[in-house]
Amino acid sequence: MYMNEDIMELLQLLFKYWIVGVTSLAKTVKFRCVKCRKFNHRVETQLMVELPAERMASFTPPFYYIACDYFGPYNVKIGRRKTAKHYGVIFTCLNTRAVHIEVVTDCSTMEFMQVLRRFFAIRGKPKMIPSDNGTQFIGAERQLREMIRGWTKRELTEFCAEQEVTWKFITPLAPHQNGCAETLVKSCKLALKKAVGEQKLTPFELHTCFQEIANLVNERPIGRIPNDPDDGKYVCPNDILLGRASSRVPQGPFRPSKNPRDRLEFVQQIVDTFWKRWSRDVFPLLVPRRKWNVDKRNTKVDDVVILADPNAIRGKWNIGRISEVYPGPDGRVRNVRVKTSNGHFSRPVNKIVVIYPVEGYE
Repeated sequence: MYMNEDIMELLQLLFKYWIVGVTSLAKTVKFRCVKCRKFNHRVETQLMVELPAERMASFTPPFYYIACDYFGPYNVKIGRRKTAKHYGVIFTCLNTRAVHIEVVTDCSTMEFMQVLRRFFAIRGKPKMIPSDNGTQFIGAERQLREMIRGWTKRELTEFCAEQEVTWKFITPLAPHQNGCAETLVKSCKLALKKAVGEQKLTPFELHTCFQEIANLVNERPIGRIPNDPDDGKYVCPNDILLGRASSRVPQGPFRPSKNPRDRLEFVQQIVDTFWKRWSRDVFPLLVPRRKWNVDKRNTKVDDVVILADPNAIRGKWNIGRISEVYPGPDGRVRNVRVKTSNGHFSRPVNKIVVIYPVEGYE
């Protein structure tokens, strides 16, 4: 006796929904299982933060908001059979994306202070410097504070009004928070590798290569490449640093005049033209989020987490509990402080795995 076709279709539909329900239940159980979450090691993410105000400060002088980072080392010749390690320090403008490179002999704080003095003498004093948590950066910030510790309030006010530099340290193990410098370090190291290869240079030869590489990087396009002949050439950092895109061909036409007012207007016109083209070709590319487009749950105090340590064995990550959270301007938490058996650690959310939230799963 054959079963009715309608009954067969109904049974098949019920069986399909039963399979879907069992699968969904299994996924829910696996998602809530602490051991499974520890084994999967799926780190947290959060919606990308809006660009800070210093990244969109148009009509500001070059190197007014900067970021810095170390790269290297490079072996240099200091004698017939003697070599030493030298490093490079890159400073990049957060708005014009211009690059300035200096050479240092080591990673000490005093050496970095000398680099800062050379940079300030050439490019001027910036308003803010974000950097990673290298020991030389922390030491430089501490020494700058100690220099003004014994001053009177009036002297301190005058110094801050004229020369104060705000130093901002990013969260440890969060290089993406200093991505402006990290990206250009990659470009400079690639250019130096192609130019020098495995050869050992003298310190002055390395310094010369750094300056030429900085000029080459400053001739790169920083925004949309125009496809209309009326739009002119692309925008590059040398347009604002040198008043021209290349060190060989000056931008024209020039109006011969001995009147200082005409020359002042000409220079100001170059600056205004750069920022107008920057607003047209560069700024629209800064607005879209290219990743981290989903708004996720904020990590909370007392969440049980494990730290994603890149130098530890995968199954030996430390377990801890969140003791502090640091919400951003939009209220979303992207940096936390975790208490473990080894101490307290500041980490970005993409370096932790929440294995049991404080509110539970009920």
